[in-house]
Amino acid sequence: MTKQLPHIALITKAQIPLAIEILEQAFLDDPLDVYTEPDPVMRKSIFHWFFTQAVHADASTHSIYTTPGRPEGVAVWVHPHAGEQTAQSDQEEMQQIFGPAAYERFVGTFSYFRRVHHEVMASPHWYLELLGVAPQYQGRRIGKALLIPVLQKADVEGLPCYLETFTAKNVPFYESSGFRVAQAGIEPRSQVPFWAMKREPGVDTRDIQKR
Repeated sequence: MTKQLPHIALITKAQIPLAIEILEQAFLDDPLDVYTEPDPVMRKSIFHWFFTQAVHADASTHSIYTTPGRPEGVAVWVHPHAGEQTAQSDQEEMQQIFGPAAYERFVGTFSYFRRVHHEVMASPHWYLELLGVAPQYQGRRIGKALLIPVLQKADVEGLPCYLETFTAKNVPFYESSGFRVAQAGIEPRSQVPFWAMKREPGVDTRDIQKR
């Protein structure tokens, strides 16, 4: 018998600090983040700032999901009609936080993946920016459960979903939720492998919950 997926809800203001901490833990050894800043202490510091910015920005558009009570995982989605522009003040702050070398590496890879994103997705869509589960709660299908609310919403809206992953083992995980590899390769600056994945609307989420 398939175990029922955990309950998922929109994040609350009180949950945001722990959600940021979960993302820091989940992405500390992410290949692209390691390339951006090889030193683990500095990496934790700069991505604490980055995740804080992302969570606060997307929480305002009601597109971040977590488990009720103490967060066990978090999914950060970018709304289909969200703008891409970053305020000049944010860019200046990012340069100060990251430092010249890490900032240059980050911007270089970000620009590359923005082009990939635009090549794969020409129309409005939901973008899974971040998905992380606290280490002590992994293996409990929380990651899959975190995807369900927006996948269902996207199906109702008739919109596709998009994500990038930089870890091969994540590909079958996302495939089990209806995503398919739309483009794959190696980012030229970092030499980090990537998989850009797209999910068309209409995949039965009831079937996903059984997998």
